[in-house]
Amino acid sequence: MKKIIIVLFAVFLVFLVACSTTQQGKGSGTPDGLKMSFIEFQPRSELKQSEYFDIGLKLENKAECDINGEICVRDTFAESLSGVQNDCMSFQLRKKEGNIIDSENIYFSDNSYVNPSGDLTSTIIAKAGYSCSIQLTPQLCVKPDLEDEKTCKIRETLQASTLGLKSAPITVTSIDKVLIPQKDGIKLEVAIHLKKMQKGSSENFNIYAEYEGYGPLNCRNLDRLNFKTNTENVINCEIQLNVQDIEENPLKIVLNYIYEDSISKQIKIIKEGDN
Repeated sequence: MKKIIIVLFAVFLVFLVACSTTQQGKGSGTPDGLKMSFIEFQPRSELKQSEYFDIGLKLENKAECDINGEICVRDTFAESLSGVQNDCMSFQLRKKEGNIIDSENIYFSDNSYVNPSGDLTSTIIAKAGYSCSIQLTPQLCVKPDLEDEKTCKIRETLQASTLGLKSAPITVTSIDKVLIPQKDGIKLEVAIHLKKMQKGSSENFNIYAEYEGYGPLNCRNLDRLNFKTNTENVINCEIQLNVQDIEENPLKIVLNYIYEDSISKQIKIIKEGDN
């Protein structure tokens, strides 16, 4: 009987550890966003000449921001050969909350390859562009006396446990803080580490950083950010402060951007033979 109780207790401990690990994993700040996929047989991989077909797409928002955007479809033929009507549709999806993911199915109808010159292969491309905005408010301590390291560190790195990270196509993964003594106070410098999804890119990125109670930070070299080829970027910001004692105020960081991504599917068009 004692052995059974010990075994059950051990299983219970394993369960507690697993639950604890799951809770700590929340707010990891993993880059994630719109997931697109072709609905099965929409279209089929082989299409006959003059056959009408739909292009069906499933959209799922795995980001912790509401997204609004537009998705367009085309194929890789010249306009005179194309069987896909170049068309666009708008969509709106609510942000991910816990395990609840908002989704929508979109259909582009009445497509057909009327007169192919032979059996041909083409690729259907679906491209989406959508907006996302996230805000983080981690607390940073500042102090006039840089000798005291007990209650407020001169240098520190804020990560998942203190940042309240959010999943988004481009998100903050960590913040490096340093306090530098100045003639008339101190300077707060922060390096904001950003990471994007493996697929997709953004060419319209904006960031706003403010140390509440003192105003906006000056962020340098924003024009050098590259979310087209670089998965990770770092933004350096600073602000002059005149504090009389230790303070711990929120650092408000707001990211606004348009993110673009695409998927594709190869199809074969079968030309009907002469009767």
